[in-house]
Amino acid sequence: MKNIYLLLIPILLFTACDDISNNNRNLLTISAPQEFIHKNSTEPIREIKPEKSEVVKKIKKVPIKEYNFIFEDLKNHTSKVTMKDDIYTFSNIEQPIVMVVLFSTWCPPCRGQIPHLSNLQKRFKEELFIIGGLVHDNIKSKEFQKFINAQKALFFISTNQKENLKFANMITPRLRLDRDFPMPLMILFFKGKYFTHYEGAMPEEMIESDIKQLLIKLKKGN
Repeated sequence: MKNIYLLLIPILLFTACDDISNNNRNLLTISAPQEFIHKNSTEPIREIKPEKSEVVKKIKKVPIKEYNFIFEDLKNHTSKVTMKDDIYTFSNIEQPIVMVVLFSTWCPPCRGQIPHLSNLQKRFKEELFIIGGLVHDNIKSKEFQKFINAQKALFFISTNQKENLKFANMITPRLRLDRDFPMPLMILFFKGKYFTHYEGAMPEEMIESDIKQLLIKLKKGN
C-alpha cells in the first residue's frame, strides 16, 4: 500500500506544476491596459494642443481734462484759473497762498465774513491773495459797488457769475459737497494745490492759524 502512495506522489506533483505553468502562460497573454503602454510603443501618441491665448487689447490712455475759468471784477480786471490733474494755476497772481471765496450778498454769514477776509488780506498781502466769487445773486452792478464800499471788502471780487458757478460746479464734487453748498465756501490753495476748505462762517483766528502753518512750510522750502 505504501508503494502505491509513493508512486502517486510524483504524478500529482507533475500535474500541479503543469497547471501552474498553463496559468502563467495565460497571464502573459493578457494585454496591458492602454494607459500603461510603454513610450517606445509603435502606437502613435496623440498631441495635446495648447488652447489659443486671448489677444490682449491695448487700452488707450484717456487724456486728462483741463478746466479754465475767468474771474472778472467790476473794473474789468481778470484772473484766469486753470485746473489740470488737480493742479490749480492762477494767472497774474504771485502770492503762493490763494483763497477762493464763493458767497452771496443776501447771505448773512457771507456778509459777516467779509470784514475778516479783508483783515487777512491786509495782514498777509505779500503771501495771500483772496478771490471772491459772487454766486446765486441778482444784485445789480451799482448796488454791488455800494455793497463793497459798505462792507469794506478789500479783496478781489469776481462778478462774472457764469464763470464763478462753473468753478463751483467743478470743485464742489471734489470737496464731496452738493451744488447747494453752505456759504460762504472758502477754499485755500497753497502753491497751486488744494490745502483745506471752510463751510460757512469761520473765526478769523482759525483761518489765520492755517495761513501761518503754510507760511512755516514756505520758509522751509516745502
